[in-house]
Amino acid sequence: MVHQLLNIKQELISISKASEIGFNNTPTTQEQIDRLAEQIEALNPTTEPTKHLELLQGRWRLLYSTFGLERDTTLQRLSFGKLPNVTVRVTGIFQEIYLIDQQYNNVIEFTVGSGVTGITLIKARYTVEDTKRLNIDFLEASTKSANNNLSESTFREALGVDNEVALESTLSFSGWSDITYVDEDLRLMRGNQKNLYVLVRDE
Repeated sequence: MVHQLLNIKQELISISKASEIGFNNTPTTQEQIDRLAEQIEALNPTTEPTKHLELLQGRWRLLYSTFGLERDTTLQRLSFGKLPNVTVRVTGIFQEIYLIDQQYNNVIEFTVGSGVTGITLIKARYTVEDTKRLNIDFLEASTKSANNNLSESTFREALGVDNEVALESTLSFSGWSDITYVDEDLRLMRGNQKNLYVLVRDE
């Protein structure tokens, strides 16, 4: 069983990486990942994930999702309509989960046309619903430069927005997500919109 699990993990991670967060998804890729996900979920070594929240703690990189996010998108779409309608290119998506204050934050790295890099942070908080489900309360959306040496005025100029445009906003909606597989370095989640997420621990 251990050997079988390792083989499925390696194949799932490899195909998920090649999909580039799902941006390069094809019907064949989706079918392969769905099949592998179901197989690995059946072998989940952590049968009651929310009783082992220490396994979730830390920073995770999203390898694949069926969320439908586009590589070229806008800050507005990334922030549920709260941030300005500025076109950006997504380069990485991460999730940071910490037991302190029950943090459940999504971090989206992007570039704008000028080559400036930025980060959109979606702050949220989780509560445990049952042995595998987390309820998620979304609290705030914000964006900033990924370069600490870049001034806010220069970053705003790169985005094409003036000082009157807010780069942070409160959020007030909820969702849930089921942890369907978790070990030391791999996690699968299925959300309330029936989306599948494949994440690996970020070193």
